[in-house]
Amino acid sequence: MARTAHMPPVQPGQDAVALFEAHRARLIREKLVVNLTLLALFLALLFWSISVSRFWPDRLAAGFPRIFEYFGTVLPDLRWEVLFEGRNAAGRFPPGSIGYWYNDFWKYLRLIWETILMAVTATLVATALAVILSLVAARNVTPNLWLAAAARRFLEFCRGVPEILFALVFVFAVGIGPLAGVLAITIHATGALGKLFSEVVENASMRPVDGIAAVGGSWAQRMRYGILPQVAPNFTSYALWRFEINVRASAVVGFVGAGGIGQEINHVISFYSDDRVLAVLLIVVLTVTLIDLVSERARHALIGRESLR
Repeated sequence: MARTAHMPPVQPGQDAVALFEAHRARLIREKLVVNLTLLALFLALLFWSISVSRFWPDRLAAGFPRIFEYFGTVLPDLRWEVLFEGRNAAGRFPPGSIGYWYNDFWKYLRLIWETILMAVTATLVATALAVILSLVAARNVTPNLWLAAAARRFLEFCRGVPEILFALVFVFAVGIGPLAGVLAITIHATGALGKLFSEVVENASMRPVDGIAAVGGSWAQRMRYGILPQVAPNFTSYALWRFEINVRASAVVGFVGAGGIGQEINHVISFYSDDRVLAVLLIVVLTVTLIDLVSERARHALIGRESLR
């Protein structure tokens, strides 16, 4: 394609217009062949992926109603006449009441709070590590190109391995509990944030950095006063966005014993599979939705203030 991109020189006696049209037609044919080849390759890969995943309409149609069957098994049996009844003389809620459904409400809240704290800790630690690694990985400010390549490969490894696999390793290493979840989420979030942060740094203006270097500033001083003030709003926005993801990840890693509400979800699904499953899921969904809304407003406010500067 590169050799045929330029029109050949017009020889004496040749019709320049005819030569141009012939060259244009040849380019169109070559482009059509390339597009058709890519389309055929795409369709082949698509069909292959559908075959492997068995993503067939008849299978979907047969399985979709079973989703509602499952939710039918976990719906609570609420009764209006006792819906808001309190504890009886024996200290128990009557069956069919909200209190009976959410008998372990305070336990769920404690585990949700534990999940949020896991996400907060992991996000703060990951953000700090990602800031340092991004400054090393960014090609325009790295102190050494080999060091930048090593930092990039390390970040790829961190975000390439799912949190739940890291959680399995840390549960084996440090035992069941929130610490394993925090460590797993921290590593994965460091890789994801480090990638985003390094791209922000590479798009930053180098004029302040050059000015600080001209007066003898060290690499650390150039980063502290030349780069970080420019990228801090974007760093904060990405960190808030990652916090939303980490809350959901904290609920997932609990399935392998890494603490938080996920551990309780796994427990009720494995041993009960009744209305307690839906009770826990509703709290998780409401918590995650609330955090997403608050975080989104904070990010938009931050980006809006930055755009006015």
